[in-house]
Amino acid sequence: MDGPERSSPGRFNDGRNAASRRVRVSAVPEGLGIRGEDGFLVAVWRLGDVEREAAPGAEVRLRCVAEPAARLTLEDAGFADWVLPPTLPRRRSHGTLRMVVGLALGALVLLALAQALPGLSRYLVAFVPVETERAWGRSMAQGFESRFRVCRDGAGLAAMERLTARLAQGLPPDYHRVTLRVVDSPVVNALALPGAEIVVFRGLMVDMEHPDELAGVLAHELTHVGERHPTVAVMRGVGVGILVTLVTGDASGLVASAASALMAAAYSRDDEAAADRGAVALLTRAGIGHAGLAAFFRRLDRQEGGSGSLVAWIGTHPDSAVRAAAVEAAPLPRSAAPSMSEGEWSAVKSMCGG
Repeated sequence: MDGPERSSPGRFNDGRNAASRRVRVSAVPEGLGIRGEDGFLVAVWRLGDVEREAAPGAEVRLRCVAEPAARLTLEDAGFADWVLPPTLPRRRSHGTLRMVVGLALGALVLLALAQALPGLSRYLVAFVPVETERAWGRSMAQGFESRFRVCRDGAGLAAMERLTARLAQGLPPDYHRVTLRVVDSPVVNALALPGAEIVVFRGLMVDMEHPDELAGVLAHELTHVGERHPTVAVMRGVGVGILVTLVTGDASGLVASAASALMAAAYSRDDEAAADRGAVALLTRAGIGHAGLAAFFRRLDRQEGGSGSLVAWIGTHPDSAVRAAAVEAAPLPRSAAPSMSEGEWSAVKSMCGG
């Protein structure tokens, strides 16, 4: 889309609850790009799917056919006039009784499905083919690549890929082939995506004090992959969006919503406990001790409730003291080898210009 670089502050409600969030809306090739205050892409609305609603004052209120429950309010009417087609349809403020009844019934059906899907997701995931899961993960990973610089430092990335491949041998065969991406962001986190895609943020590697800590975190995320927890989380987080996509055939914004859902997702206590047990098993199978993972959890525990660098991880990984104790209680491997050499660790720590 030609024209000056412009954007508008606004408020976005995804329709899943009553809460609205502050966003900034800009023009992207696909239409309207909606980003949260952290700069992460929340959704993309195609201009052809956008309808304008009546709104007070200078605000412009929009809805999207592909996401019927969502609402977007632009606070800059000038931006709206610049970016939106002049013939943009305006939603009628009232209609026939049949339309009202139909919309009400449709809303009830979507609400019922939204309530049911979180409970069903764990069972429905068995019907998602691995190749479909991989396609979802690749699409989400590309979204991270468009948002952050990808660190391709040869020696450091190669060392991390060797460690990841070593650990992944303990997963089901479908997940032995793992794609690892390191992105240049100060966020202290790592993220498992559907289909054996792992995203590691630079901030995590900066915070790590020993390569065995990194090995433990990678083993934890790999266990989430093997258990298909990311796929379940995506189905829970964007369940209604998936249903709308199936009906309309339009996937605009769905991948962005899925990635955003994963960023904010907090796995259940059972899932986190399973990932911790699985991490210990993967480490043991690879001949790596689990003291590093326990040490990482202990450091998390010291920062819980505070403002340290690990707060981003803590937000989605609670109960660190309990988890550290569980890892420490696990049997030690008969023999443990270093997860990395000193040279490899130095290369990893210097990635992204660190």
